[in-house]
Amino acid sequence: MDRLLRCGYKCNRSGGQALVNYWPVCHRRPILWRESSLFPRFAVPFPIAIAAVHSLSVSSLLKPKKMADNAGNIELPQYVIDEIKQLAESVDMVKPILRVSQGSRSGDNFSGDVFRVIAVSEDGTMPDEASKDRLIYQKELHLFVKLAPRTDMRRKLYKSVLCFERERYMYDVILPRFQVFERKYLKSADRFHNYPQMVMCNLQENQEYLVLNDLRREGYWSPKRSTPLNIHQCRLVLGTMAKFHAISYAFKDQHPEEFTILTSKLIETMFATPITTDMLTFLSKKIEYGLSTLTEPDDGEYKRRLEKFGESFTENMISCVHVKDYGAIVHGDSWISNLIFRFKNNVEEEVKLLDWQLSRHTTPVLDLAYFIFCCTDEDVRIHLPELLDQYYDQLIRRIDRLGSRGTDLYPKGVFDDHCKRYMKYGLGLALMTLHSVTNDSENMPDVVPILENANFAEMESIAGDLAKSPAYISRMSKVIRDAVRFGYI
Repeated sequence: MDRLLRCGYKCNRSGGQALVNYWPVCHRRPILWRESSLFPRFAVPFPIAIAAVHSLSVSSLLKPKKMADNAGNIELPQYVIDEIKQLAESVDMVKPILRVSQGSRSGDNFSGDVFRVIAVSEDGTMPDEASKDRLIYQKELHLFVKLAPRTDMRRKLYKSVLCFERERYMYDVILPRFQVFERKYLKSADRFHNYPQMVMCNLQENQEYLVLNDLRREGYWSPKRSTPLNIHQCRLVLGTMAKFHAISYAFKDQHPEEFTILTSKLIETMFATPITTDMLTFLSKKIEYGLSTLTEPDDGEYKRRLEKFGESFTENMISCVHVKDYGAIVHGDSWISNLIFRFKNNVEEEVKLLDWQLSRHTTPVLDLAYFIFCCTDEDVRIHLPELLDQYYDQLIRRIDRLGSRGTDLYPKGVFDDHCKRYMKYGLGLALMTLHSVTNDSENMPDVVPILENANFAEMESIAGDLAKSPAYISRMSKVIRDAVRFGYI
């Protein structure tokens, strides 16, 4: 099991009933990891990853399509099936059988393949779903599988080696180390635990995959991709980001040398230089799409500002991702499909962050910018100054609770300056993604075959059609106007 990581399982019992839950816990066994030549790079960037929809999202698993056995038509590789069966046997399942469902909706899985897996003993009853409310009186495993592309073209476009190793590094190194650090100051319930647990991981070339716990069994749900989040959801997400970002500042203050070592491996993935001609062409097209949404008589100034931003689109984005002064380890991919919520009394009480493949070391404002401009509408952004102040206050209070002085580590003046200079990153990501985010999955064509045939002209044609939808025109035009009104471009 070279380069395979396992976690233990524990049984969660409630009210004296043998309710089901075999959740992963973070007691990891010793394992052999080959620290690769620090994340090999591909010459081909992944503009199409953003062009069509976005990067791989675990939350797409939360609304599965039809169910099937592993003996059916679902293409889960045998090497993954074998490992999951071994895992099931390790928790005393007898001759385990699997049910595998396709985990993605159209438009969610260009950068990889996602599956949902349930395992039971051979003499058990195979459930149809993983609802939290279903009582279970047998041993079951409920898992998510993220599988890297296996064709050369998709692997190069989506930088599979780099991205899967980045996510493994976050789950296996950064997040556990942060957990240990927080134990000194916070009780278990107060710590940052807003992410799924990694159960297994394999980084063998051309067989990369991650196995995570099924968060549906904990009562989480995935919001509809095309619907903007409301003000309560927005505050919940920003507060969760503040909890995560605060750890970096306190940890860096108290363990500066170790922080430098940890962040040295977080090299840039999305906007790594040199930027190719294909990427420049892709970004230019997105400016055209944005300009086409500005059709009101008084849109002249907004057009001029967007054109000016577009003249240095690449430089603008690169300048944002390489901010190290007053920086933190950030999630990096904070769009709506990487956010899942849990309710209490019909109100969202908690959110977890999925898909850590684009995590980086930079200003935390990038997580805020991406989220604000790609996941909310103008009704929420009216409150943006207030929301940013609330985030900052929560961040500082959290740093203080972690044993450091927040206002010294990230002064309010520096934060305000970061917002002024780097919130434009959210506009850039909106230009790159909203044409797909605003279209419902049932309206998204299957572009995987197009990608595998490297038919980029057809991909661009599809993106152009998506950019003509009324939903995109409305959302994108208002994002541009807000970016100008707030002085970000």
